[in-house]
Amino acid sequence: MTKSKRTRSTPLAAVPHETFANALGQPVDSAEVRAVIDALGGAYEVRALEPSAARYDPDVARTAAWDFPAAPPANGRVATHVGVRDDTVVWITLSSVLVDGVTSDQAVFLRLPHGDEEVFRPRGSDWNWAPAIVRRGTAYLLDLDVGQGHWDGNYKFPLTPRQAEDLRADPLLYREVWDALVRICQSGRFLDDPKTLPDDAQAVIDARCGRG
Repeated sequence: MTKSKRTRSTPLAAVPHETFANALGQPVDSAEVRAVIDALGGAYEVRALEPSAARYDPDVARTAAWDFPAAPPANGRVATHVGVRDDTVVWITLSSVLVDGVTSDQAVFLRLPHGDEEVFRPRGSDWNWAPAIVRRGTAYLLDLDVGQGHWDGNYKFPLTPRQAEDLRADPLLYREVWDALVRICQSGRFLDDPKTLPDDAQAVIDARCGRG
């Protein structure tokens, strides 16, 4: 992904909502995505997304943002941008003035659905707020909500099919992994540097569940 060199001096015109919606799920070299890039002024800067101290999803961590400096801000705080993962558009955030028929001053968000399916969650009074095992396509994730004081964090950690099965079969192992991940998510190390979370969490899961 490289920075486009084109610029546009005339104001950006509003275009139909379908122009942006049709780009979701399309490869970056497709006609649908080229139409969006042109509608947003042509020039963009590519930047990597980093894990948040309140949220982590391995798919989001693999996403790059294309920021369009010539386009109006999406909501006064963030630039109009397109999210690209594995050379495919997975979300678009843009100013409402760029979309025909939208009069709100809020941002317009278009996102591909994750399609997460919960396959297991421990039940009972001893398991309040227990994480769930979810399936996303053929992949398994441990979906964990963690109170961080004045906000709640949500974190999804990859599991192999064997790890997911072992957790379902062993309540003590489930509790051990859950407690260890909560400690990581609330640690000073993570809050100071959210980029440490994926490796630290994977090390805990592998140490307790194995790598199989």
